[in-house]
Amino acid sequence: MKINLAQKEEAKFEMAPMIDMVFLLLVFFMMASQMAQQQNIKLKVPDASKSVVPKNRPDRWIVNITEKGDLFEGDKPILLEQLSDHLRAQLKLNPNTKVYLRADKNTKHKEVKKVMMEMAKVGVSDFIFATLQGKH
Repeated sequence: MKINLAQKEEAKFEMAPMIDMVFLLLVFFMMASQMAQQQNIKLKVPDASKSVVPKNRPDRWIVNITEKGDLFEGDKPILLEQLSDHLRAQLKLNPNTKVYLRADKNTKHKEVKKVMMEMAKVGVSDFIFATLQGKH
């Protein structure tokens, strides 16, 4: 008994689905990079010869201090008086929240100290400072 096999069609490489996938990946990475940058404002952070790059922790709460002493929660302006209330609310949502303190290298130390005192009032003692790895 003879079995008729259908003629096999030669495999083809379709470009349209590949172009669609590349486009979707491009859009995804553009959006992801944009979202990552929204937490930080432009600052010239200080150099430190012994700085260590921390592990990227999603539970870090970012506080930015500009050269003039303006305060930002991520990229949103905030007053010093509001900082402890916002931090308390953040700690209620996530008790493991750690603070990532970014200050411009020309910010006066008294401005940074004010922020540190506000954090201490709430009970936060675990925070890291943003620095660039220096070449000293």
